[in-house]
Amino acid sequence: QKLPGPKATAFWTTAATLVTVYRYNKRESTRLLDEYKQRASHAALETIGSLDTPRKVHVYVAVPMSELGTRRARQHWEKYILPVFAAGALDYEITLVNETETENGVERVIRGGVHRLVADEIKDRRRRQLESEDDNEELRLWRAALDERKTENERRELKNKLDVEPGMSALELWKEKEYPGVMDIVAIGRETWIEVVNGVSDGAVGSLNMEIPPLVPLDSEKSSTPEPAKPEQTSVSEQAPATEQTSGSEQTPATELSPASEQTNMDQIFGSDQTTHMINYDRFDNHSMVALPA
Repeated sequence: QKLPGPKATAFWTTAATLVTVYRYNKRESTRLLDEYKQRASHAALETIGSLDTPRKVHVYVAVPMSELGTRRARQHWEKYILPVFAAGALDYEITLVNETETENGVERVIRGGVHRLVADEIKDRRRRQLESEDDNEELRLWRAALDERKTENERRELKNKLDVEPGMSALELWKEKEYPGVMDIVAIGRETWIEVVNGVSDGAVGSLNMEIPPLVPLDSEKSSTPEPAKPEQTSVSEQAPATEQTSGSEQTPATELSPASEQTNMDQIFGSDQTTHMINYDRFDNHSMVALPA
């Protein structure tokens, strides 16, 4: 019987090598995953008090390099990380960041979304720590105004979606409850890890000034209210006099304004509902330490 030729030998050697490497990789991946699950299983058996808050982590998934979607990152999360979380009974909150833009027919990924989310979370924790101090009553009043504006915007967004006025029960279901503690961070991917580190640094030392968002316009207001004419820009000092000066020493009352004109002037002086106001937290900042996520 003839021996196999060089081409057949090369083919079967290559095929056997690939099959061996694939089976070895699959066996080792299963073994390591079972090992990590065994390490995490003791956390599921720990008992906590009825008033204690269970541990929770925040998982960030961003678009990997040279891709336009989070499909491969989500597959990595579901295949290798989620089983370990399930074995340890670890609660989590996952955020998928996939921001793209199209310019001249070319779609590209916008980086920095994870950085912004992490920094905003830490800055909000620093703001609330300042508001809890006894000397900062002004900040607590601004926080109450901010919460009122957010609640009104949530009600308007829900009304735009449902076309009916939502009740308080619907608003409570619509609003997500905040975690009372500090959620540690799990970053999936090198790009996500870099943005998380930069976001933690920015949130720990960055500016705390914050804007009060404008009111969300209702769909009924967009369709029924005509667009008002743009008023002339005048300073507050020019609008302050209520009388007109004549050539002599006699002063005559200014022309009486209509309600619409009065509202326009008030909007120019104090700002309308669509005006954005800035809350200055930096002048209250004493650079005190705040708990950072691990």
